Amino acid sequence: MSTPKKKGWALPLGIIVIIFAVVGLIVSVIGAVNAVKGVVDNSTKEKETYQKLLIPVVMNDIDEFDDVTKANMSQLIEASVWSIIKSDISTDKYATEDGVLLFPQEDVEKAFTKLFGTDVEIKHQSVTSTAFQFEYDAGKKAYKVPITGVDPTYTPRVLDISKKGNNIILTVAYVSGSDWVQSETGEMVPPEPSKYVKITLRKKDKSYFINSIQSASAPETIKK
Repeated sequence: MSTPKKKGWALPLGIIVIIFAVVGLIVSVIGAVNAVKGVVDNSTKEKETYQKLLIPVVMNDIDEFDDVTKANMSQLIEASVWSIIKSDISTDKYATEDGVLLFPQEDVEKAFTKLFGTDVEIKHQSVTSTAFQFEYDAGKKAYKVPITGVDPTYTPRVLDISKKGNNIILTVAYVSGSDWVQSETGEMVPPEPSKYVKITLRKKDKSYFINSIQSASAPETIKK
């Protein structure tokens, strides 16, 4: 059995950080565009906070669900792993083995709980898509994460925040991550949203978690 090593991957990790810095830049540009259009209100900071939270959930367009207990477990794990990648990863925190990072399942569980709460119990498993694979190693109790980049399908743009009882309801536009264009003046212009969803955050034990993702119509205020 090979011994995990903690060296030789600073450059590839830097690539990951750069890739997700680009995602963060897109979200920041969305905020700047909103400011130029005069639609920024007192909750702008709050919207930006939610946008950052939602990046790993929105980026690969996981399936909608009416209740998190009925969601696709593989996709919830996928979002949890991406949330770790999107965070400020220390270059000496995770070991590498055969060209992959090893994310301890405990870290994935913490990310899972932060996003989706404790109403659904995580069932560790490998995650596979057309672009990547996060292999779960039960023996090592870790996820093997390839040191490669993946372009996000969408980035989130929070349009509205409302509260109903203990729930926070976010109206979110899914903006294509690859269809941005540059104007004649050099400004980055986002494409029209591909779709809209309502994401409900439910409060439990003084924290909020994603309880549902449901399709929605474009808000009247932004319809042309």
